[in-house]
Amino acid sequence: MARRTLLVLLFISVLLTPFRRELIVGDETKYGEVVREMRTTGAFFLPTLNGTPFTHKPPVHFWLIDLLTFPLGLYSTWAFVIPSLLGFAFLLWLLTRMRDWLAAFVCGTSVLVWGSAQTARMDISFTAFLTLACWLLFRFFESTDPRPAERGEGGRRPGEGPRHLLYASIAIAIATLIKGPMAPVIALVLFGLECWRRRRMPRANYLPALAALILIPLLWLVPAILLGGNSYAHDVIVKQTVGRAFSTWVHKEGPWFYLVHSPLDLFPWFCAAIAAIVAAWKKNDPLDRFCISWILAVLLPYSLMSSKLDVYMMAMIPPVAILVAGYESRLANRIMLALLAILGVAGLFRVPAPYDIAVVRWLLIVMIAASIIGAIIGTRIAVGAAMLVIYIYAAIAITPLANEQATTRPLIAALSRQRVAPQEIALYSCPQLWSRDMPRELEHVQYVAPEDFAKIRPLVIATARKNAKEIAPALAGYRVVDSVQMIGKMFDVYRR
Repeated sequence: MARRTLLVLLFISVLLTPFRRELIVGDETKYGEVVREMRTTGAFFLPTLNGTPFTHKPPVHFWLIDLLTFPLGLYSTWAFVIPSLLGFAFLLWLLTRMRDWLAAFVCGTSVLVWGSAQTARMDISFTAFLTLACWLLFRFFESTDPRPAERGEGGRRPGEGPRHLLYASIAIAIATLIKGPMAPVIALVLFGLECWRRRRMPRANYLPALAALILIPLLWLVPAILLGGNSYAHDVIVKQTVGRAFSTWVHKEGPWFYLVHSPLDLFPWFCAAIAAIVAAWKKNDPLDRFCISWILAVLLPYSLMSSKLDVYMMAMIPPVAILVAGYESRLANRIMLALLAILGVAGLFRVPAPYDIAVVRWLLIVMIAASIIGAIIGTRIAVGAAMLVIYIYAAIAITPLANEQATTRPLIAALSRQRVAPQEIALYSCPQLWSRDMPRELEHVQYVAPEDFAKIRPLVIATARKNAKEIAPALAGYRVVDSVQMIGKMFDVYRR
């Protein structure tokens, strides 16, 4: 009963912010504009951004949000976060099936997973379907093992292995349509690592699985390329796929990037993860050894890619959670709780402006208290329980601060104060506007490139301060009438 209560509290904690939060500047506001254009221009099959086909991500995530906006509204945060919430619930359920409730709790209390579960991004859904595919691949390998009796396992049902392989391919294809081609890359690397580790390649008919893996994404990609034309095909295939993979060696971050960042990417379970990986390596449990291959299958290809973001490592957290749940390390947990308390104490004396305010200081106090209590209790869930307390406080108290510091509400307010027709407003190097109470006429502002100023002379121009020099000739005759700060950057509003 207590275990189920913890998981329910964990899920409730991710439901607290959508009641009040706005979309965060960056990918979320960009996705808000994509969905808005899907509704206003009818660009459903081939989503657009500022009238141009959107090539950065496949469409499934946007299709779900667009459909949800019909009952919930175009400016409902819930329409944007429900796909992530469903993905979070599905991921927790999968881990209870793969290991137990503790694996689900470890995964759900990881910072990357918990934070992504309430966003408009598709990372959590991608991770959930990739986890499903990996689980099915594990069952495929186990069901085709010619020596099950050596491990005390019974006979296999005929056709079980090929069925698992086919279902895994379908899950990979869905993950590909959610976020892109890294799903089959990870799956193929994992398959190769397992074949190498087991010193065999399972005997099976691979043709149906390969057909599903290839044909399901092509059902969308081929018509999309035909509709989008040559430039769209170039952006999708060359820029977004091949370009990310083969410009690795000119990227500013080396292949060791994720190893260095792993304490943060696996926070707060990093210490427990190291202890669990070492313990699992010494034993011969099939699932644990498979999870080590799974971790490597995520780490290796992402480390060789040019595009490096910490959120990519979310795909590694489910196998880490499975290992942590299988090996108890009270020392590792106490070390992490001590670090949490130390970070909280240090933060009280080093809170930078403009965050030196009561709500942030109370967050640090909650962190210290939860860590100390967790260390005293000393159970294997103490780290996750402490984080859950911190998450709940942050969801309730920090959301208003995030709305003012990390959304487009300040810019929307500044533009509204100018009281001009939206067609007379040009935004350069600014995020797409989105807020729950945004004046609907601001949907018609212009998002411009430097060359556009040769054709237009708007009454109001807004730009990021650091990019103002790029359009200096166009700003001649304008004066700064307002300035706002978003995500730590300054934006100026000019008027002639």
